[in-house]
Amino acid sequence: MGLEFLDRVRKTAIVSGLIVALIVLVYLGWPFASAFVLGCAWTLVNIHLIRVLVRLVLFDPKEHQFQIAAVMIFKIPLLYAIGFLLLWCGWFPAAGLLAGFGWPLLVAVLKAGGRLILGLDDPKSLISGQGNETK
Repeated sequence: MGLEFLDRVRKTAIVSGLIVALIVLVYLGWPFASAFVLGCAWTLVNIHLIRVLVRLVLFDPKEHQFQIAAVMIFKIPLLYAIGFLLLWCGWFPAAGLLAGFGWPLLVAVLKAGGRLILGLDDPKSLISGQGNETK
């Protein structure tokens, strides 16, 4: 499991999140469904920025100091301020936002658990950083 795992989580969370949002729209209405979509989008942006940051830090951080600083400036004050404002403004149900915030994380846990149960990753290769992605 490498950084491509986060790409698979992102794709699965987008598709499954849109399906769940449609179901929520039918049963709970558009305010809850839009809150769910916004929460999912916020977490997906956060995961993407973490992925970018890890990639920049792991591969020659001295060369990418400006990019690391730019990602940190966007991620910490701006992204978290947006999350706070979404909860604080009262336009969207807090339960919908929180469900959306948690959806991509649930997808990540389920995908990792599935890979573990199916034995798709060799534990020795996980320690060395060489995942078995051909299975």
